[in-house]
Amino acid sequence: MVSGSHKTLRPLRRGYRCALVLIGLVLPLFAASCSDGERRGQQEAQRGDGKQSTETSGRAAETEESGTTQAAGPRARQPKPRALVWVGLEGANRIALVDVTRGKVVARRQAPGGPHNVTVASDGTAAATLYGSDRIVLVRPRGRARFIELGGSPHDVKAAGSLFVVANEAGQHLDFIKGGKRLASVPLIAEPHDLAIAPGGDRAWVTLNGTDELAIVDLRARQVVRFVATGFRPHDLLFAPDRRLWVTDWQGPVHVFDRRGRVKGSVELGQESHHLAFTPDGRQAWITDHAARRIFVVDARSLRVIAALPVSGGPHHVAITPDGALAAVADHESGTVVVYDVKRRSRVHVIEVGAGPHGVWAVPPERTQ
Repeated sequence: MVSGSHKTLRPLRRGYRCALVLIGLVLPLFAASCSDGERRGQQEAQRGDGKQSTETSGRAAETEESGTTQAAGPRARQPKPRALVWVGLEGANRIALVDVTRGKVVARRQAPGGPHNVTVASDGTAAATLYGSDRIVLVRPRGRARFIELGGSPHDVKAAGSLFVVANEAGQHLDFIKGGKRLASVPLIAEPHDLAIAPGGDRAWVTLNGTDELAIVDLRARQVVRFVATGFRPHDLLFAPDRRLWVTDWQGPVHVFDRRGRVKGSVELGQESHHLAFTPDGRQAWITDHAARRIFVVDARSLRVIAALPVSGGPHHVAITPDGALAAVADHESGTVVVYDVKRRSRVHVIEVGAGPHGVWAVPPERTQ
């Protein structure tokens, strides 16, 4: 028998249980709704953060390109290290400092007389021969140009420490420049054309116009040590990181010599191998062929051609950046410096620099900032 109070409570208990069931159903829905709202808010906030980050990166890139520095917050990209080369512009009577990483000219200096070949010393001083005159020019990145009269017609220049060695064609001698002054001259049996400084910096090897010979000059004694007959038509020359001497040939190939002047191998290229540069690890040689309008990439160990890259104009000198990442080629006819990714051997920049780019040389990494 059920008491009256129990009869009264039973509907209440059923109602209470129903209410609990309803609450159990509604609360999860409400929580889910709140969670969805919070997630939507977080997503909107994240989208807002992403938009803000993109705009900041864009501003940082514009600031970087403009050459100014500006704090843009922790999300801003750090500027890439610069890689710089000096270029002689024969037709523009200027030499230009080019940032090949960003693809732009960052400085120009007047250099009347047709800047031809270029080199850069370890202290960052650039030197260019003014082949249409009797002078060379010395330039610091933030300094004025300094002109030195030599007589004759300076064609090539290389640095041996703080000493600049100049191949003076019409003078038929090498000129030694130090501290902005000519110290001495070494007479030769024929017109010097191009030269290379041997490892150690104590000797220069020189090609001689109209002969098959290389002259070896002691830079300390300031005299010719000997001549090396090659049987070829030597043009430009450069020592590789492994200390072998590479010599381009006006008739097309490039030849490899040991330090004693003995031929160790030759590589057939195009029509007229011109100028060359090596990757810092010594694995590749990049050689321009002006007549064939090609840049040949040669495996320096096997002496095998691994690429032939076409150039629309007339390639002259080539320089490899100190990190080995980029190759800069002076396209004389197009007024540009063409920049390649060394690893991919693909073109990354074509930089308009001015009329008649010829010589090009990389700035040491510690002098690029």
